[in-house]
Amino acid sequence: MTRRSKMKSTLASCFAAVIAGSIACSATALAGDESDIMSRAGQCYGASYARKDGTVKDIRLSFRRSVADDNNSNSFVDFHFSQWDVPNDTYGFTANCTATGGEIVCGIECDGGRLRIQMAEDGRLFAEAVGLRNDLTNGPDSLLPPVMDADGLTLSSIFALTPIGKPGEACEVSPQQTFVALQAGDLSPRVKILETKLNSLGHFLEFPNMVFDETTTKAVKSFQAQYNIPMTGVVDRRTAETIESAALISAGGC
Repeated sequence: MTRRSKMKSTLASCFAAVIAGSIACSATALAGDESDIMSRAGQCYGASYARKDGTVKDIRLSFRRSVADDNNSNSFVDFHFSQWDVPNDTYGFTANCTATGGEIVCGIECDGGRLRIQMAEDGRLFAEAVGLRNDLTNGPDSLLPPVMDADGLTLSSIFALTPIGKPGEACEVSPQQTFVALQAGDLSPRVKILETKLNSLGHFLEFPNMVFDETTTKAVKSFQAQYNIPMTGVVDRRTAETIESAALISAGGC
């Protein structure tokens, strides 16, 4: 059996598996040795899934050549995804991988699992994750709530990814966005973030902590009065977005 025939046979059984819990993958034959996956370097690939299809919400993947690569076999792969019911967080990694013909293989150190990427004739990529460990790559640095104790997870599945945008464009994954108001009595790291930003805007002037107490309420009301927002003392979405915007402008200048 030729190498190409073996590859077709492998894919025929492999892509009958389930993608993200319930989406069946078709048995698409890859191009043989004449195809170089690195010809797609810089292109963003991705997929989005409905909640009913599994835990994964969005996936984005791109790769590029290593600058120090003399034989065009080394590459860097950026792999990121978000999950349903894990709001505001994204997971993933950047790894140094090996490219050979129509595929890239990433072996993550310290038993971090494996990612295998193959190029299909129809322009898609198939990404097979086996026990792939992913770290939290983008947690909330704003007033949106984090998911506590979710600093990493493993992924085992097969994903069919299609080209997104033009080569060289941003390749960013979108998390599920959820907002929860902050108010008196709350105890959360978000309160410390809030107080730090209010401090930078001249509305708190104490040492930030995780307790939303009477002093925090007064500071929120002071900010709301300055920006003509109803003085409830509760950090609703409108107040939070205004604080974010004011803090960003204050930090960046012009």
